[in-house]
Amino acid sequence: MQQRILVVDDEPAVRFGIRHFFEAHGLEVVEAETCREARELFRSCRPDLVLLDYRLMDGTALDLLPEMRAMDPSIPVLVLTAHVTVDTAIQVIKQGAEHFLPKPVELPTLGVMVARLLEVQQTRRRQQALVASRSEELNPFLGVSRAIRELEVTARRVLDSDSPVLIQGETGTGKGVLANWLHMHGSRGGGPLVQLNCAGLLSQFLETELFGHERGAFTSAVSRKQGLLEVAHRGTVFLDEIGDMDLQVQPKLLKVLEEKRFRRLGEVEDRSVDVRLIAATHQDLAQFVRMQRFRSDLYFRISTLPLHLPALRERPEDIPAIARDLLVRLSRELGRPGLELMPSAESALRAYAWPGNLRELRNVLERAVLLSSTHVLRPEDLQFNHALARALSTSPAECKEPPSEVSELNLTLQEVERRHIERVLAAEGGHVERAARRLGIPRSSLYQKLKSLGLSSKV
Repeated sequence: MQQRILVVDDEPAVRFGIRHFFEAHGLEVVEAETCREARELFRSCRPDLVLLDYRLMDGTALDLLPEMRAMDPSIPVLVLTAHVTVDTAIQVIKQGAEHFLPKPVELPTLGVMVARLLEVQQTRRRQQALVASRSEELNPFLGVSRAIRELEVTARRVLDSDSPVLIQGETGTGKGVLANWLHMHGSRGGGPLVQLNCAGLLSQFLETELFGHERGAFTSAVSRKQGLLEVAHRGTVFLDEIGDMDLQVQPKLLKVLEEKRFRRLGEVEDRSVDVRLIAATHQDLAQFVRMQRFRSDLYFRISTLPLHLPALRERPEDIPAIARDLLVRLSRELGRPGLELMPSAESALRAYAWPGNLRELRNVLERAVLLSSTHVLRPEDLQFNHALARALSTSPAECKEPPSEVSELNLTLQEVERRHIERVLAAEGGHVERAARRLGIPRSSLYQKLKSLGLSSKV
């Protein structure tokens, strides 16, 4: 990706010479001749480095440096001046400048210094991205099934595109793992990856998380907040469960995708940002569009490159390979390295319906690792939730309890209520807000019931 330099100098000849030199070396150059222009360009263009003349028509570098540091402290600033004093140099360095150089400066010397600073910054960003990612990357394409092999081929084709990607699939199929893989292996892999789950977030909270806010933008905004879009500049934004995004926020996200610009809450000026969007959902967004729960223009924009993750039950031949990979990781994490699966245990894993997909598979194996006493996991070490699998894979009329289970006629009212809430939560993938709507009670009431009944939820 082409790197950008902001040159701030009130002498047109100086700006021309610097621009000509650095453009010849493959860098993009934007120019400003006043403090006011520099502020606007720094905010809107997001340079990778600033060359700043100390004395300008409407101020000095000492006026600009604190503001630039407040907006983005990661961008290096190199100050040039024709009037060098020790006191001035000390003040400039204290305010956050990387270096202080006398004018006139030889362009080759300046070029070497700029190249080094840009390389250091790029390395720092890459290291931050690697720290933020998992120490050991998960492979979203484990298996031999036709569905997963076709998915890998398609995913590799879209790696270096900046167009939005929409990952669709049931809950627990590994949409986040695939999003992480797309980022790390794509052209933006050296940049940041920020993630946000849109489910259950009210409009204001979602908007301030994405776009940030200025101090005083609303009652509780006691300080300025940088949004995730700014954090993800030159990288990737992963919005999970985008189907739950509030309708009021959707047109603002569309503006970011189409114009690469956004505005913080409480701010009057647009900011420029360069991000790639990866979105994911287990919902039928086309149906949501027909129900007017999702904007059609945003849907068509984010679904430019659609990827579908198959459910685990649709590729049973992949389950043994996935289970072995998970078992290696889990046994190492839990301090029991060297665990293996008996062939009969692998057969049991293949035979199960996996309503929770990969997430449920991991939970079953983690429980087995913690509770088993041998180094080879047997079928009896694997505890499956057959009742949940039947509830999610059959219609209510078909879902009958086996004779060995207690009839609901013999249960107390609290036990019946507990079972019903468990079923609704399972059907809604653990999502409290949707489960509350289905039960016809406020979300706060459902939280109270979950607490009193000792149940847990995902959201």
